Amino acid sequence: MKDSGADRKMVLVADDDADDCLLIRDALLDNGLDWEAQFVGDGIELMEYLENCEIEEKKNIGCFPNLIILDLNMPRKGGREALREISVHSRFNKIPIVILTTSDEPQDIALCSSLGAKLFITKPTMYAEWLEKVGHLKEFV
Repeated sequence: MKDSGADRKMVLVADDDADDCLLIRDALLDNGLDWEAQFVGDGIELMEYLENCEIEEKKNIGCFPNLIILDLNMPRKGGREALREISVHSRFNKIPIVILTTSDEPQDIALCSSLGAKLFITKPTMYAEWLEKVGHLKEFV
C-alpha cells in the first residue's frame, strides 16, 4: 500500500535483459529512490504502454512515467526506433528519456541526443558503477 501514491515517481524501463532490470531495480532502492518501476521487454511493449497511458489520461487517470530508461538493443522494436517514435509524439516527447545500453558508439550517442534523450549511459560492469549511474537519474525526475 502506497501512502503518497500521487507523489510517488514512476520509472518505465524498456530492456530485454532480466539481469539488467534487476540491477536497475536494486540500484534505485540502494540509492534511496522509492520510485515505482515498471518493466517492458521491447520497443513495441514500450509504445503500447505509452499509448495506454494516453487513453487513461483522457479518463483523468494518470499513469505516464516520470522517466523512461531505454535500452537501444532489444528484439522486435529496438530503442532507436522507439525513440524516433517518441520524439515526434506531442505528449510522449515531454517524458525525460535516459539511454542505458551496451553501445558506446558515437553515432548512437549523437542520434539519441538529436532525438531528445537527456542522458546516454553505457551499461556498467560493476555494481558500484550501476549505483553511481542510477543515482544521477534523480536530476531528471
